[in-house]
Amino acid sequence: MEQKPKLLVVADTYYPKVDGTLIFMEEFIKRVKDDFEISLLVPNYGVKKGHNVTYIDPSKTFEVSGYYNIKFSLKNFNKIKSAIKNADLVFIQGPALISYLSIYYSHKYDKKTIFYTHTISWELFEKFFPKFLQKIFYRLIKKVSIFLYNKCDEILVPYQELKVNLQSEGVKTDVDVARLGIDIERFSPPKDKEESKKKLNIDPKHQVIGYVGRISKEKNTHILLEAFNKLEKRKNLFLLMVGDGPKNQVDEFKKTNNCKVTGFVRNVDEYLKAMDVFVMPSLTETTSLATLEAMSSGVSVVVTKIGFMKTYIVKNHNGVFSARNSSTMLSIKIGKLLQNKQLREKLGINARKTVAYSFSWERSINRIKRLLLKQYYQ
Repeated sequence: MEQKPKLLVVADTYYPKVDGTLIFMEEFIKRVKDDFEISLLVPNYGVKKGHNVTYIDPSKTFEVSGYYNIKFSLKNFNKIKSAIKNADLVFIQGPALISYLSIYYSHKYDKKTIFYTHTISWELFEKFFPKFLQKIFYRLIKKVSIFLYNKCDEILVPYQELKVNLQSEGVKTDVDVARLGIDIERFSPPKDKEESKKKLNIDPKHQVIGYVGRISKEKNTHILLEAFNKLEKRKNLFLLMVGDGPKNQVDEFKKTNNCKVTGFVRNVDEYLKAMDVFVMPSLTETTSLATLEAMSSGVSVVVTKIGFMKTYIVKNHNGVFSARNSSTMLSIKIGKLLQNKQLREKLGINARKTVAYSFSWERSINRIKRLLLKQYYQ
């Protein structure tokens, strides 16, 4: 029997965090486990789950958006080097220190290195520095990122515009498009939205405005809170925040009447079924799996015009756009949808059709598997 390629999957996130990168990893591993001998290199956030996993200890002194950076220690560096040396292929999800160090060592030890960028690193991390330092760190992170991208054998991106953008910024490595996908059977419209609300102990007479993801600066969630507070008839509205984040930002939502913060949950689909309007106010996104999951669930969505969302969302056909930093405009857009059930239903039906036709895990992961095997055998 031919030996399966040893594939090391690297990420800067792991349980109990439930974000787009982790969801992708779960779906990827589930679908390719018969084709590769898989091991993981991930941070230790207190939950150890799975087989053949190398855990990297975090530093408790430096945190970005609820994620601790790794501890700079010989022990951690040796763990990274050992995991990479034992692999044939290194498949990295980023970007943060574990993924960037893995690119460096993978190149050093002449391993086939494929990097899947789920975010634009320089746009993501600049938000966490004081304003007077943002331009400096934007340039620095961008320079380091592109330098490391060019050490890879292949870069994967979820949509064509990002490929063009990276190449225009100086990425010389081959860049291939591999869309992300979702489980359209799991994320489906509810049979009875009122019952879905009752299951979550939400008054079925309330109209639910929802969000799924990190509650953090780069997701711009404070704009959603401001917009919610500006909406009329707030006693009949409910804000459902499915996710977690830095305590000071989460606490602002917890102090708000008619608002619930769930923390990270596994049954996201049940929460989406209870929503009347889904909002993604983020300042930086590539694909936004959360938005696709809401669309697949038949929920009308309001999003910022960024990343791949500005391509797969068609204004007033399967979603609505709102300005990035205007809570007033966002409250107007949400308010119009809440007042017009017919429009909500039309957007939700078209959103479901968009996702069912163009985004599925089977198609996405089969393509990624082919690209990985191509790198291994060439």
